[in-house]
Amino acid sequence: MNATQGIGWRGKAWISPGLGVFLGQAGSQDWHCHMAHQITIGLTTNLTVSTPDMSVTARAVCIRAGVAHRVEAVEVMSIYLDALSAEARALHAGADLAAVEVQDVAALQALLETPDLTAQDVQQLVCHVLNLSVTPAIDPRLQTVLVALRASMHGRQYLARLVHLSPTRFSHWFVEQTGLPLRSYRKWSRLVAALQHIAAGRSLTEAAHAAGFADAAHFSRTFRNLFGLDPTSALGHVSLSS
Repeated sequence: MNATQGIGWRGKAWISPGLGVFLGQAGSQDWHCHMAHQITIGLTTNLTVSTPDMSVTARAVCIRAGVAHRVEAVEVMSIYLDALSAEARALHAGADLAAVEVQDVAALQALLETPDLTAQDVQQLVCHVLNLSVTPAIDPRLQTVLVALRASMHGRQYLARLVHLSPTRFSHWFVEQTGLPLRSYRKWSRLVAALQHIAAGRSLTEAAHAAGFADAAHFSRTFRNLFGLDPTSALGHVSLSS
């Protein structure tokens, strides 16, 4: 049995299009996989992260995007790096699970407790905590696709034309660049957009429609697949800001 079974999620979360951070009590969750790299840090003791094939126990564990997992912990800080972000490129996530070194976690924890966070403040401190310094140059074509994706949920054919590839070749190229299928990445981007709408005060139904989901039920199914629990349970005692 998962050690968090029956425990509720409590704390606060901050989210932006390329980066998210959760701080608080980790609760119950089913097997799930994010479409972002996740680094979870135990604040009071080591934590255990399991996939269907292996587990790692350490103070901080990196979970590669697209890997099904569960986390057994109590008080944690979880950092989510969009697979196309500069921070993700600097991370060089390779193995499905890996123990990682972190530093100055208390500074990021203190920042998250302050009002009026800025994306730049969080990004700078996340890079410091994760020891991210040199960011590899991004393929200009991928930068073009990223801008288009963040502007609107364009289809594969449109994106392929932007970078002068056939739709089939584009699908393979996108996986080569990000490690994720375009459909999975777009699903994650849509979910992040919905969470930002919720953070701005919209209802779950309003946020779902604004982010491009068919309805609240569609959003809830996607949320459960990506986070391992329903949004009401996840967000009921979590203060969300962006």
